[in-house]
Amino acid sequence: MPDSTPPDRVQLIQNAILFLNDPKTQNSSLTSRVQFLESKGLTEKEIEQAIREAGDAGTAGVVGEGEVERERVGPSSAYGRPPERPRVPAPNYGYGYTYAPPEPPKRDWRDLFIMAMVSGGVVYGLTALARKYLLPHLRPPSTTAFQSTSSELTSKYDEAARLLNELTEETSKAQMSIEEDREKVNQVVEEVEVAVKGLKAGEERWRDEMRDMRGEVESLKELVPRMIEKHMQSQSSALADLQSEIRSLKTLLASRSQLPATGSVAGSGSESRSGAGSPAPTPTAAAANALLGPRAGGKAGIPAWQMAPPPPPTSTTHTSSNSTSTNGSGSGEDTSEMDKGKGKEE
Repeated sequence: MPDSTPPDRVQLIQNAILFLNDPKTQNSSLTSRVQFLESKGLTEKEIEQAIREAGDAGTAGVVGEGEVERERVGPSSAYGRPPERPRVPAPNYGYGYTYAPPEPPKRDWRDLFIMAMVSGGVVYGLTALARKYLLPHLRPPSTTAFQSTSSELTSKYDEAARLLNELTEETSKAQMSIEEDREKVNQVVEEVEVAVKGLKAGEERWRDEMRDMRGEVESLKELVPRMIEKHMQSQSSALADLQSEIRSLKTLLASRSQLPATGSVAGSGSESRSGAGSPAPTPTAAAANALLGPRAGGKAGIPAWQMAPPPPPTSTTHTSSNSTSTNGSGSGEDTSEMDKGKGKEE
């Protein structure tokens, strides 16, 4: 080993030599050992150097180990294990060489005997286990066991039959109750359907009535303005008639106020013309005379067209008093109206 090698590399080479000489690693191939040394960081030259030194140390150690082994084992163990093959140092060919495989050990009769004893013990143990655990299950049951099993099965069958009968009865009861509930539900559904139909019919009738009422309301909406218009027209016509009557009354009142002077002139003429025929009165003068006729007697009266209908004969006293008061009030009203007309004319 050169002196220029660093101390740590020298330590690695020594460890590689010890690794190569270790009996535990002798069974592995040289390639695997070389790969292991490369994984530890050794170079090719260092691995070759370690293999070379390990081979030299192995040849020297093989001879010493063989002698020590023979002295330790003695002659009696020569039959127990075959002689070992001496270790041959590996030639220095680099990475491509390997050790020759060792010869298989030769078997002796004692090895065969031991194997036979071991196999016999294993077979005996398996047989004992089979007798203890498998045969009781494989044997047919006895008569008493069969009878007890059959009685147990019979009792269980009877119990199952009883439970089945109870279950059948409960099922039939449940079916009957379900049928009753179904009938009740069907009846209620029918009643509900009838009620719904009645509600629908009532709703249809109500809709028809509402439609009719709506039509009547619409017709009333159209009729009320017409009635109001007709009423207004009738009121306007009545007012027009009333106004015409008032005008005629005013005319009559005016003609009455002028009647005395005309009468005096006519009287003097008639007296002067005592044998001459009187002229026919005009319609206006006749109406005025008829209207103002009661004044000549000294008492005013209500015209016939303004008189109220006669009262019923049952209440004669009350009716006579009412008629008297009515006549008085009517005459008073007529007098007041005539006075007002006179005042206006004057």
